[in-house]
Amino acid sequence: MSSIFKSLSRQKTAETISAQFTKGRLDKSGCYENLLPVEEKLLSDFWGRLLEDFDKPIDSIPCDPINRPVDYDDAAEQQKAKDTPPFEVYKGTMFNESVADKCKELGIVSEEGSEGELVPAYQTQIRDNTLRSAFWSVIREDHPDVLMLRFLRARKWDLDKAYKMAIAAVKWRVTENVEEIIWYGDLKNDASLMWKGVSYAHGHDKLGQPIIWSSSCLHHQKDQSYTQLKRRCGRCWRRPIERVCLIMDLTDHSNANMDWPFVKTFVKFLESYYPECLGVCIVYNGPWWFSGVWKMISPLLDPVVASKIQFAQKPEGLMKFIDECQLLKARGGKDAYEYEYIKPAASENSRMFDAAGREQVTAVLDKVHERFIEVTKAYVQAKKDDDEAKFKELAAERVRISNEVRSVAMEKDAYTRARHFYHRTGVLEGVNVDWTKVQAVSPEDLAAAEAAALQSKMTSGLRSGTQSRASSGAGIALAVARTIDAARNPGRLEHAGAVAGDSLHISLLFLFQFTENSQITSLAR
Repeated sequence: MSSIFKSLSRQKTAETISAQFTKGRLDKSGCYENLLPVEEKLLSDFWGRLLEDFDKPIDSIPCDPINRPVDYDDAAEQQKAKDTPPFEVYKGTMFNESVADKCKELGIVSEEGSEGELVPAYQTQIRDNTLRSAFWSVIREDHPDVLMLRFLRARKWDLDKAYKMAIAAVKWRVTENVEEIIWYGDLKNDASLMWKGVSYAHGHDKLGQPIIWSSSCLHHQKDQSYTQLKRRCGRCWRRPIERVCLIMDLTDHSNANMDWPFVKTFVKFLESYYPECLGVCIVYNGPWWFSGVWKMISPLLDPVVASKIQFAQKPEGLMKFIDECQLLKARGGKDAYEYEYIKPAASENSRMFDAAGREQVTAVLDKVHERFIEVTKAYVQAKKDDDEAKFKELAAERVRISNEVRSVAMEKDAYTRARHFYHRTGVLEGVNVDWTKVQAVSPEDLAAAEAAALQSKMTSGLRSGTQSRASSGAGIALAVARTIDAARNPGRLEHAGAVAGDSLHISLLFLFQFTENSQITSLAR
């Protein structure tokens, strides 16, 4: 069986990635709510393994090694940053100055904080050292199946390898105290990074995947400590929209912008702890030698990863992936948006000071978690018993309860996560996201874009009726199964203009920094 799933890794070639954008059709096979029966069985087996270990100390559970990509002493690095004479980095922001420090200097203080602090001191929500406690601290508002499926796909549906990888990721998050990063939002971020907008999320590509814009020319290694860089890498998105579109803008890039310690850390975290999160990475306006280097190193990469790297030298190249109205005007599009950091408001985190309210919503969430686990145990048993009718009934119940988990967890979020940039822009309101709050596109251009999208949808629909896909070897059986499944369930492959699903949202803030501090929900596209 494993040979069938290994064939999946060879199906996502560069051509098929490009074809998805050409057709405007996002391939969600192997993702949440888009599983074949054999994939559902593996997901059920994953849950069975997890529940066996659920109440064990997490340190006792075997997993992949947790390695540091860069050898460093965190305490020494922090002390080194403190001992560095202060200097201005960008528009009044100083080296080693956090957003919270800058707010205090500017007189932005909270009446609820004993010393004017904008959030109370961090209070962990992890009760003990069991896998259960660590697991729910990772999941928060997400559907757990989404996380598990990422690891299964990353390990080519090898259950043993996927499970060890997932446990390592959970352990790493506890060790690195990612929960604390979530708690403080962008307040403990390096102020210069936030003011400059080295990387930020804005708009979506033709497949509806959120775009992370990153300008390498704004990044300089000397402007922040490695501790801050590591913190940036540790702020990985949440909310399971499955993937994002990353624009690596190399315009005006020079050797001064290269930061190998950060690159090694970023790549390691992405590969080991946040797999299957990248939809496509577009390298824009790279130097002349970049394509040659890429030809040398691409054969060494996993074919799935290599296929996601695309190149564009001109705006026309970017428009293969991004509609003109979603493309920044500075890069040849029609969206005149320009990043400008909006500073925190004094009272925006008032609910975080309400300890009684936090305890109350936590008690409600605990009960919903227990209901979800009890139904999941029955769901796993039904699959073992080959009782498909019972399995489908319980699968539907799990979806219903997971939506309840999400609703209550979203309420708790206001007590355990400081508000951030995307709340202040108005883009994020509750579980909804609206990029039009910050986009600067004329009504005429928007109307033209909608007409073009409709025309593309009609054209791709006609095309899809005349095209078929075949695989060789063991992959043929799976390809046939998917074809039949798609015919019976046309919703399996969603058009980019369709709603992605209730549970699809993400949390991201920077490029060279995945961030737990953003809470961006996928668009109802």
